[in-house]
Amino acid sequence: MLGRLLFALLGFAPFLLAAQSQTVIVYDPSKYILVDARTLRGSFGYTSFGISDVDTLPDRQGQGLDVRIEGRLVSSFRKKKEGFVIADAFFLDLTLGVLSSEQLYYFTSPESRFSTAAAIGYSFLAGYSDERFGILGGKEVLWSTAIVGGTELPGPSLFTFTAPWMARLEFRPGFSQEFRIMVTGWDNFNNAKRTNGFRVDIPFLPKKRFFLTYTFTRASDQVSYASFDNYQYAPGTFTQHMIGLRFGSIY
Repeated sequence: MLGRLLFALLGFAPFLLAAQSQTVIVYDPSKYILVDARTLRGSFGYTSFGISDVDTLPDRQGQGLDVRIEGRLVSSFRKKKEGFVIADAFFLDLTLGVLSSEQLYYFTSPESRFSTAAAIGYSFLAGYSDERFGILGGKEVLWSTAIVGGTELPGPSLFTFTAPWMARLEFRPGFSQEFRIMVTGWDNFNNAKRTNGFRVDIPFLPKKRFFLTYTFTRASDQVSYASFDNYQYAPGTFTQHMIGLRFGSIY
């Protein structure tokens, strides 16, 4: 009886060992896309935003969180920090928030409290930088949209397309080469469909590439208002303030 039991255990031993063995999986790196974190810039913070100047109607205001991610392209291949410099990026800027104004009604239906804004595009800046100062200029192509409660800009389409000119001034008070105060402004100089604004980046934590940041954005286009009938539009203005933290290489 004991011999039969030992024989049975020996017969099942290979299966028991196989069940307990570890499976080794080999991945082919050529099938995956690897992203170097050094090619990324971005920011995140608190934002207040709204749509105003729509005839004599009440302004619509919202507040929430803003996240911006930038992927460096040409500038990611350049290591030069002085002389001729380039700062470019594809970017996505997304705001998620809620309506802070009192709700309006379309007949008996209250407007939604959900509010959002988004911008996507590409910016290219080039110029000169030395130990203390820098000046850059360039262009941006931009698609933007905003919804504040039941009011949308642009109303007739999903996105507003503009191509503002840009300029950036830099001053390095000390520490590392990238410890620079930067002021960036943009404007497309088109009153019918205007996009303009500015951003201020103030560095802290030397050599860590972190900045306190404030951004003001303004855009004008045709607006679909919360209490309008469908396909009825009027000129209006979207404004946004964002304060938060910015990170990443300055070039």
